[in-house]
Amino acid sequence: MLVSMTGFGFGHYEDKSVSIDVEIRSFNSRYFELQTRYFDLSGETEYKIRKFLKEKLKRGSVTLSIKIDSKNRFKVNNHKIESFLKAYRDIEKKYNLKLDYSQLFSSSDLVRFSTSDKVFDNKILKAIKIATDQVMVMRLREGSDIQKEFSRYIDIAKKDLSNIKSIYSKELDKLTSKKNTSNSRIEEIEKLDVTEEIDRAKSHFNQIELSIKSKEFSGKKINFILQEINRESNTILSKFLNKKIAKYAISLKIQTEKLREQINNIL
Repeated sequence: MLVSMTGFGFGHYEDKSVSIDVEIRSFNSRYFELQTRYFDLSGETEYKIRKFLKEKLKRGSVTLSIKIDSKNRFKVNNHKIESFLKAYRDIEKKYNLKLDYSQLFSSSDLVRFSTSDKVFDNKILKAIKIATDQVMVMRLREGSDIQKEFSRYIDIAKKDLSNIKSIYSKELDKLTSKKNTSNSRIEEIEKLDVTEEIDRAKSHFNQIELSIKSKEFSGKKINFILQEINRESNTILSKFLNKKIAKYAISLKIQTEKLREQINNIL
């Protein structure tokens, strides 16, 4: 099963005391990276949110936006506001300016939510869970589309390998049927042998197909296998200098590269 890292979700929670809107956007990344956009939440609440999202989404560059409309849930940072006001007045007096005091409240840490109780944390997490579920639905849907493309590229690559093996066998028959079968000739033929590379590449594609069918997240594993297939195709190209083989070996490399481009967005 292939699961994409791209997804979007929206969650909403509302009762008599609070209205919470959550948006989650997820894109591909090698690790789990969380960027947040909301009023200053308590450290404990933020830890719960980060832990929940990491467990559910595993990997990806995730942007979380939370909008909260709540009664009696705001705390004013009086100390910071007084410091700002003093600085504003000093600037006005020193430079004979008239400043716009409304800009003070563009700083989000002047007003924060009181989120110390577990009940309020659970309300936020309910909205986040709804959004996360939507992200996962979108990830699965996109993963399914990518899986179809994957199967198409793999089918082409397997045909390329079959054609390479067929051409190689015919060329080998020509070489071995010649009268000159000295030791040096035999060594030369052995150096041209690409049977192992073909068999290993086929085995690698079989492993990829098994990984796709598995319930585990296999993006990193498949990416490693594709690197190995790319090495095998390079060896085939360098070993057996034949135009017909080169045609299919290059096609094999192209399909492998297409697969690698897709796998970068897979968990």
